[in-house]
Amino acid sequence: METKEQGLSRWTDILEKQIRDCGKVQLADVQEALAHITEESDKGLYGLCNYYMAYYLIKNGRSEECLEYLKECIRCMVGTSQEIHVSRGYNLFGVIAHSQNNLLMAVEQYNKALDYAEEYQDHLMRNIINSNMADVYYRLGAYERAFACCRESIKEFELSGDDSAVGKENYMMLLASYGYCLTMAGELEEAGKIRGRLAAMQEERYGEIFPTLYVYTFFALYSHRTGRDQEAFQHLQMAVEDAMARQWLSGDSDGILNLLDLMVEMKKFGYLKEVLDWVEPIAEEERKDGLILQLLFYRLKYCRDSMTEEQYKADSRLFFKVQQAQTDSEAEVVLGMMEMCRCLWAVEEEKRQLEQENLRLLHQVDHDELSGLYNKRCLNRYTDEIFDRAKQEKKPVSILFIDIDHFKQLNDRYGHQTGDACIRAVAESIRESMPEDFAARYGGDEFVVVAFDRTEEQVRGGADRIVEKVKRRNIPHLDSPVSDVLTVTVGAIHAVPRSSSRSWDFMAAADETLYRQKKERKGCARFCAKLG
Repeated sequence: METKEQGLSRWTDILEKQIRDCGKVQLADVQEALAHITEESDKGLYGLCNYYMAYYLIKNGRSEECLEYLKECIRCMVGTSQEIHVSRGYNLFGVIAHSQNNLLMAVEQYNKALDYAEEYQDHLMRNIINSNMADVYYRLGAYERAFACCRESIKEFELSGDDSAVGKENYMMLLASYGYCLTMAGELEEAGKIRGRLAAMQEERYGEIFPTLYVYTFFALYSHRTGRDQEAFQHLQMAVEDAMARQWLSGDSDGILNLLDLMVEMKKFGYLKEVLDWVEPIAEEERKDGLILQLLFYRLKYCRDSMTEEQYKADSRLFFKVQQAQTDSEAEVVLGMMEMCRCLWAVEEEKRQLEQENLRLLHQVDHDELSGLYNKRCLNRYTDEIFDRAKQEKKPVSILFIDIDHFKQLNDRYGHQTGDACIRAVAESIRESMPEDFAARYGGDEFVVVAFDRTEEQVRGGADRIVEKVKRRNIPHLDSPVSDVLTVTVGAIHAVPRSSSRSWDFMAAADETLYRQKKERKGCARFCAKLG
């Protein structure tokens, strides 16, 4: 029978397949999904639908419109079965901050995205995020950091075996960006190897998704730096043709800037002007003020000879006008992003508190409140599991019963508060003496330790340490005939369980050993000679 989530997820499955096959989503299908999936019907899937809308808007050059969708995306997916996709939302948030040249906020969001990708072992997202981080480091001139991010992402991509369209496209763009960065830094030998890998991939079945702008910008730079100027010019032409065939910039600002830097290095200022004439109107339409400023800088610095005095003055005035507008706009955008961060922080904090409360409740279910050790219910479950394992692996199990000597007299003389403190002190002595073994409060003044795959010598040492540590705490017990300080008695058994053995057989043997020892002499440890 189809569950509610399975019924609703057919709408998101369509969109996920589109991303996997071609790296895009269709607006009509996103709207269809949002029409069928609401926060009330499935909060997590509703958040995922908001992600798809944000993804569509960014891919179509409308990044400023997607902030509200991103906020809903992250808010609704946190704490649900779709939380694995939260890294996508934070990554897009970082991409927007990156495109606004707000690198500090971009890095902060990329790091949040990376935390979720690490938590859910989402290799594809981890690679994409590291690639985006590499772009930030490159823009800051931190080449070694950029190299490290690229190398880690390349390694992960290759290990993941991702053969989807979006995976391969991201992989090729990563290789191209890495190669460009290496070439700029003068690391030509390694850049040549990257060039060879990309050239081989172009001959494979990735023609439709081959990132021509990024790859041929890198190829042209590499050819130019290695003295093959005719080849460099041919590659440059292909990169320019691909760039100018685009209707919007979406997330390609870094690719455009790399291309402009390449043309400056090759002194192809005619091409530079041509590309600037094409890209400036698109950047204005998409309201990318940060990019517009950089484009005007290139025009004023490198295209001065082709401009009339009036054009130069007009572009200079425009530069300062856009700079002021960007300052005002950035303040507004940053405030919006900060408010979004504040809202998302509240969501994250609520999730953290809920997780802490769940851990506390889980701890209460399995632990004794007074001693902090495991409780009897958990002990029974653990011993059954460990005995099954011991039988299969033919390894020894040890059971230690620990009992406080003359506990009733201590409570009568000193009161129950002191009695409770003694319970906690003995529990702490057990933890200190056998820290790697399972310890539980059996009930009242009795405790049990279960040790797996220990030597008899190790277990005897642990039992003796428990006895001595309790004595050394020097807790007064003047009504005890054993000592004037608190003492415990230990009964233990150590053996490899037979196929017919039950956990209860060991428990009973250790308890009987404890009983015999208490009859003879309290305040020390005793081992059962053999089972039965």
